[in-house]
This record gives sequence, C-alpha cells and structure tokens, in this order.
Amino acid sequence: MKSIILFIGCMIVSSLLLAQNIVKGKVQSASKESLIGASIKLLDKEQGAITNIDGHFELENVRQSDRLVVSYLGYEQDTLAPIFDSEMLITLEESGKALDQVTVKARSESVVDEAPFLNILITENELQKAACCNLSESFETNASVDVSYADAVTGTKMIQMMGLDGRYVLISREGIPNIRGLNSRLGLTFVPGTWIQSIDVGKGAGTVINGYESMTGQINVDLFKPESMDTWYLNGYLNSFGRMEINANHQIPISDKWSSGVLFHASQLNTEVDGNDDGFMDLPKARQLNFLNRYKYEGDRLMAQIGVNLFMSDNAGGQKGFGVNSDLSTSTMYGYEMDTRKAEIFGKLGMIYPENPTQSWGFQYSLSYQNFNGGAGRRLYQGIEKTAYGNFIYQNIIGSSFHQYKTGASILYDDIEESFDSNTPTGLDTTMYRTEKVPGLFFEYNFIPTDKITLVAGARTDFHNLFGTYFTPRIHARWEFIPKWTVRGSVGKGYRTPNALMENSMVWVSSRDIIFNAALQPEVSWNTGISLAGIFSIKDKPLSLVTDYFYTTFENQLVYDQDISSSLLVINNLQNGSFARSFQVEASYPVTEKLAIKTAYKHYENLMTTNGILQQVPYQSQDRFFMNLAYATKYDKWKADMTVNWNGPMRIPDTSGSPVEFHQPSKSPDFFMLNAQISRGFRWGSIYLGGENILNFKQSNPIIDPENPFGQNFDASMTWGPIAGRVIYTGVRYKIN
Repeated sequence: MKSIILFIGCMIVSSLLLAQNIVKGKVQSASKESLIGASIKLLDKEQGAITNIDGHFELENVRQSDRLVVSYLGYEQDTLAPIFDSEMLITLEESGKALDQVTVKARSESVVDEAPFLNILITENELQKAACCNLSESFETNASVDVSYADAVTGTKMIQMMGLDGRYVLISREGIPNIRGLNSRLGLTFVPGTWIQSIDVGKGAGTVINGYESMTGQINVDLFKPESMDTWYLNGYLNSFGRMEINANHQIPISDKWSSGVLFHASQLNTEVDGNDDGFMDLPKARQLNFLNRYKYEGDRLMAQIGVNLFMSDNAGGQKGFGVNSDLSTSTMYGYEMDTRKAEIFGKLGMIYPENPTQSWGFQYSLSYQNFNGGAGRRLYQGIEKTAYGNFIYQNIIGSSFHQYKTGASILYDDIEESFDSNTPTGLDTTMYRTEKVPGLFFEYNFIPTDKITLVAGARTDFHNLFGTYFTPRIHARWEFIPKWTVRGSVGKGYRTPNALMENSMVWVSSRDIIFNAALQPEVSWNTGISLAGIFSIKDKPLSLVTDYFYTTFENQLVYDQDISSSLLVINNLQNGSFARSFQVEASYPVTEKLAIKTAYKHYENLMTTNGILQQVPYQSQDRFFMNLAYATKYDKWKADMTVNWNGPMRIPDTSGSPVEFHQPSKSPDFFMLNAQISRGFRWGSIYLGGENILNFKQSNPIIDPENPFGQNFDASMTWGPIAGRVIYTGVRYKIN
C-alpha cells in the first residue's frame, strides 16, 4: 500500500507487465542486428511466435520445463530454457552452410503490418544513416516526411506531411503530445537525434486516444528506455560550418525493479557563415543544452515512470557581427534573437491484472513551462506557455478477444501569454492572453475477427472553454486480402488552435505589416485516405511497394496571405476554401545481399484561397522524387548511404506591387539535394563521415534588399530552397552495452 501511494504521489507512468507464464525477448545476430521473422517454438509443441520489426517476440503459456527452439534462415538453430523474470536476449550465429536463398537483412524502415492505419516505423539503424542532429533532421532518408526551409535568417527547418505544413501533424513523445502550441515551429530542433530510439510516422487521422489535434497524421517519437538502453552511449559531432555537439546517454541500474536513464546533449555554433556574401549570416549562431532523467519501476502488477526534461537555447542571427548578447531594441545592426527555456515533468502510471490479462489501465501526464524571448529587427516578441496534460486509458474486451475497446478521459490546459511589438505604422502591436481548458471523453472499439482484418471505430467529445464542444469521429480499416498484401482506409475529423505569431515567425524577418482581419477561431478539417502495401518476389528477392492517397479538406483554416501585397501579411479565417490532395508511391528492393535501393514519387495539390484566388500554397513543390541507396558489408563493418531528393518548382507569392528591381519570379526552379554518409563499424561503436547538400545548391539572393534591412522592401521570408551550401561532417559513436 505504501509503494502505491508513493507512485501516485510522484505521478508515475506505466504500461503492461507480462505475467509469469509469458516469455518475452529479442533475437539478434552476432553483430547485434535485429532478426525479423525469426521463429521461436516450444520443443515438441505446435505453439510458437515470430519476431517483429525490432526482433522482439512474446510467447504465452510457457512452462518452466519447456524449451525454446529459435531458428532463422542462414543461422544456426539454438535451444534454450525460458527466462520469466527478465527479457531474453538471444544471439544466433551465422550458419557455415551455403544457401541458395538470399538472406534478407532486418529492415530499418517498414510498414507496421498489424497497424490499422498506414504506419511507417523508422528504427535506430535508419536514423544513423545521417548525422541526425535533431528531430527536424531525422527524416532525410524517409520519403513520407519532407523537410523545408523557413527563411533566410532564423535557420529554422520545418516539416511537411502529405502536402501540408507540419503544424497539422500531432507530434508526440511516447504517446504524450509534445511539440505543439508555441513550440510547434521551433520544437523539432529541441529533440536531439541521439535520444531517439525509433519514430512512428502515422499517415491520416490518428487514434482518438491521443486527442483531437491529429489532423493529417501523427509522429510519435520513442526515446531510449532506462531498462533497455546501453550502459553508456557517447557521440561527438563536428561539421565544416563549425557546429560542435557532445551527446551522452547513460543507463543507471538501481534494483531488479527500478532503473534509471540520463540523456544529455550540448551543441554550439559560433562561426558566422555567409556563403552568398549578402552581409547576413546563413545560419544563426547558437548554443543549446538538453537534459533528461527518468526513472522506471516494474512490479508484479504496477509499472510506472517519472522523468524531468530541462532545456535552454540561445540563437542570434541577422547581419554579421550581431551577437548572442546584443540588444535588439538598441542595435544599429539588423539582428534575430530567440532565447528559449523549458522545464517539464512527465510520466506514466499503470496497472494490469494477472487473473484477467485483457484488462488494464494507464495514466499519462505532462506538466511544462516554456519561455520564448526574442524577435527580429525592431520587432520584439515574448511568449510564455504553461501546459498541463493528463490522459487516463482503460482497456478490456467484450466477450472475446475479437471485440476489444479502450475508453477514458483526458484534460488539456494551456495558459499562453504573448507580447508582440511590430514597430511598424499599421502593424500589430499587442499583448495577447489565452487560457484553454479542455476536458474530454473518448471511446475506441476494435473488431479483430482474424489476423487479416481489423476495424477500429472511435469518437471523442471535448469541451473547450473558448470554442465550445468538439466532436471527433474517426474510423480505420485494415484488410490483408491476399498474403503479404494489405489495403487500409481511414476517415476522421481534427481540430487545433492556431498560434499565428509563432507559426509565422519567419515573416518577422521582413518589413511586412502583420494584420489580423478576424478573431481567432479553431482550425477544423476532415481527412480521408486509402493505402496499399505489399511484397512480391523478383528473382527470389522481396520488392516492397507502398502507395497511398489522402484528401484533406478544411471547414475552417487560419490563412496567412502574402499575395495581397508585398508589404503585408494578412491573417484571415477561411471557410471551405482550402483542400489538399497527396499521392505517393514507394518501392524498396535488395539489389544484392549488400546493396538496397528505396525510391518514391510524390505529388501534392494543396490549394488555398489567397488574394481572392484558389491557388497552390507557396513554397511547396507539387512533384518530388526521392531515392536512397544503402550499402553494407558483412556484420555492418562498412556502411554507406546516399540520398537524392528532387524538388519540383514552387509557387512564389505575388511581388508585382514591389519596385521593379525587387520583383521575384512566379515560380522557383527545380533542384536536387544530395546527402551521403560512410561509416566504419567496430565492436565498441563506429566512426562516420558525411556530407549534406553535396551539390552545393543554394537559393540565389534569398534576401530582398539586404543592404537596407530596416527599409520598406526588405524581406528574408521568401525562401524556397537551402540558404547554406555544402556541409561536411564527421563524428564518432561509442557504446558500452
């Protein structure tokens, strides 16, 4: 009783604990590569299991006297006694026999077969194909998420998914909404890549369990867990621009039930990079510190964890010579500054019932405080956000495992205060306050008559204190109509509260006046999609295909109109005048045992009414092509990866109202981006060398009138391509398992 009170007082988080007759484990090769599809059977019994994408398995109704027979094509079979009180780690040795078949290596990215919606899993192996300094750079080798450029001053990288801005994607950390609110634009750069164990990219309307904000998809980031992370993981990084990073992850075993993990990140860029000689830094000078520490408890019935995350970042850009400690309000130089501080407590708490294993409950929570202080030029900004989130989930079955359900209640509290001084004759000078209190109820039913069919129907009702009642229905269906071929469909509604200033911080770096033409209203959308995923053999090797089509229409959308005038950004509520279509086809194929290729073609139509015309949104390619080549020698001793992205032309906002010398073309040129990396593996880790934007493509003259940054024609927000040129990097990864 005392222990339960202690955990509730600490507000700790949980998940399910396996009963004593259940064995769980992981199967890997001698080089620690996860083995997908390995067979685990009980000796002299029909009962068995198959490892998943991460090499993990679970096997029920195992007795102490049973023996596990573990086998995998091309590896020596092994027979083992079961272990119940901890996860088994099973290592298979390669067979010396010649094989006619091709041994298919564990995939580092794939569709999650059992998911009712299209869900792409990106593993640690995939993330290490690039430097992956932060979350915004973790999608370079992934075709479903596109990376774009915010402006020519702040250095902010944004993401797009299914042809829409990343702000319409619910980005969560282990199921808890994380990058949202005032953090939605900058937050991707606040998550170090070395902390990430895997990323789930879900396309289409997400589950109602995680809230109403998933409008076009959900990205869930899993960090390294205290119970399974390496004893030590160290990473050092240096690039040709002068950016330096140090990362350290450390596991701290406490007892057989308690474990702890510490994640640390420090980075710094002090050099002034100006590759186009316009007098402005292509990247802001920056320093950043991240610290996360969490504790996890695994009991017989109760599992819980609690963590703390501390973060600070200082950025200073603009004209060369503007420093981190410069004062925007008095500086004679044009500068950009953003100082960010964040503190968060988060966790989970849960309970299972061994006598009724289908029943369980869990509680997730997060309490955070963030402070943003900065601005650009003469425009000063300060934002403070206090957020509290709680989500209680109960799950059980109705009669049999064919009928499963999850239900529960959530609470979201956002207290936001923003101060913005535009220092322009007609622009916005205001202090804005907003407090959102949103309790909600949800129910989700899963019908799983066979392992070939899944139907998920869910709905939630949230009671917003400012905008009234939100009703959010969502349906997902999955059907494996023939072996290895699955069709999925989904439809759902989503809501979100826009944050006009922080989501358009790139427009601060211009002389445009910001004008609100309407009161703040929630954005509301419907998303419908269908996908097909399957595998067939070519020359005894698997060719994987995934194709999908999604359609998003907005009942209400906050539109940022740059087409009305070159001197204005007009913000309007748009009703029934915006929609997006996305089509993607992706193929991956192991050309040889050592070489694999992955390609994708994407077509986007994202139309929005600006300046009274329904037209393609600016700064977005309608057509894109992606290709990744991955080469690895035996045991991954040498690995090489090359990624090519082709970006088609993008529409540029109308500049006909500007003086002739500042007119911009109506469309950008198309361009290629080439990234590559080679690494050498050792028993203790690896060293790597790579390059980004190897072709050294840069947007020419990205800043309009840079000689007069305080003049009426200055604009650094019309960015469609990379600003900084080629960058070469090197690093080392060191592990103690």
